Amino acid sequence: MEKNRGSWSGQLGFIISAAASAVGLGNLWRFPANAATYGGGIFLLAYVLLFFGFGVFMLITEIAIGRATRLSPIEAFRKLNKRWVFVGWLGTVIPFLILPYYGVIGGWCLKYFSDYLFVGTAPEFSAVTGNAAEAVFMMGVFAFLSFAFIWLGVQKGVERSNKVMLPALLLLTVGVAIFVMLQPESRPGLKFYFVPDFGSLCLDGRFSPMLLGKMILAAMGQMFFSLSIAMGIMITYGSYVPEATHMPKSAFHIGLCDTIVAFMAGIIIIPPVFAFGGESLARSAGPGLMFVSLPQVFAQMPCSRLVALAFFLLVLFAALTSNISLAETCVASLCDRTGIKRKTGTLAVAVYTLVAAIPSAVSLKFLDKTDYLTNNILMPVCALSTCIFIGWIVGPDFVRYEATKHGQHRMFAFRYYRILIKYVAPVMFAAIFISLI
Repeated sequence: MEKNRGSWSGQLGFIISAAASAVGLGNLWRFPANAATYGGGIFLLAYVLLFFGFGVFMLITEIAIGRATRLSPIEAFRKLNKRWVFVGWLGTVIPFLILPYYGVIGGWCLKYFSDYLFVGTAPEFSAVTGNAAEAVFMMGVFAFLSFAFIWLGVQKGVERSNKVMLPALLLLTVGVAIFVMLQPESRPGLKFYFVPDFGSLCLDGRFSPMLLGKMILAAMGQMFFSLSIAMGIMITYGSYVPEATHMPKSAFHIGLCDTIVAFMAGIIIIPPVFAFGGESLARSAGPGLMFVSLPQVFAQMPCSRLVALAFFLLVLFAALTSNISLAETCVASLCDRTGIKRKTGTLAVAVYTLVAAIPSAVSLKFLDKTDYLTNNILMPVCALSTCIFIGWIVGPDFVRYEATKHGQHRMFAFRYYRILIKYVAPVMFAAIFISLI
């Protein structure tokens, strides 16, 4: 099985592919809403501190599990400790549940982009979600694009596609962000976004530890979802990492790229929404913000069609790169578990996705409930279990050995990592889980 396993072409190929996975729709509709809700600059500062002090180390942990075992989640945890294989099952079930409804949302992105391209205006969101046949068709086209890259393999398909789409996404993000910042109407929104609002941490004129805690948990939750932690993705991608790869440095660059896109998304979304829709609209998140509010805002801006077209193209790229990583994790898990060939596994997961996506395409309530189950329950439990497993079962030295075993690299701040993975991370993930449910 391991002899036929794919691998990245090198460290750069891995960083680009993993960063492309991390950059998803959560960056574009969740991060700006959280920043608007929790004091703008204060939230940005909290997010950056948590990224450097927490996110990088969680990425290193999952990549280390994958590279050490050369297996996807189920078989990786089975190889390390059979009693803890349930964590691997969690990390596999999650992408299998997300993939179908994420494909439906990807189909919506494709519909909006195509309408702006060929019709010149955005469709009505109620019409998009109310037409089940069209929703299934657009999801099918989106899924076909994703699985076509999976079919070609790790290097020729997944890596090459990400090497095109991630730079294009970054260029589009920077371009649209610059355009927004140059608009006179954007100044109040930019001030709101960049200048810390300490009043957001006060209750009745006094500093509130409770509000500070809510803001930290929101930043932690955003980082947790944004970096593809606890979805089996980084374990699977880590299983393709060459031995000579500098894991700590790679994790840093992956997270940095993801953070830059999220930060730019805030620039793109908050100022125009703040200017044309008000502060309350800037704090909304999810499909309503992306597919209802933003098209209305873009219609009031100069070069509205061009701006909307560029925005939904970058949204489509973000959805595709993340969907590819979800599909790759599912295919790798199926192949590792059953021993079937990659192309057979790709076809099997593609058929499953098309069938399993129908309920989400037909019912928004079903999509929302599945999203709640995966994001608010299964992912925090998986992350918490992984921390306990590394911190108390196999030990933090397992990760340090994997990161430094060839002698050419060192793992920075390992003493801090030991405390983090054993004590701090489990408490934080438990707090996130409790706050979400």
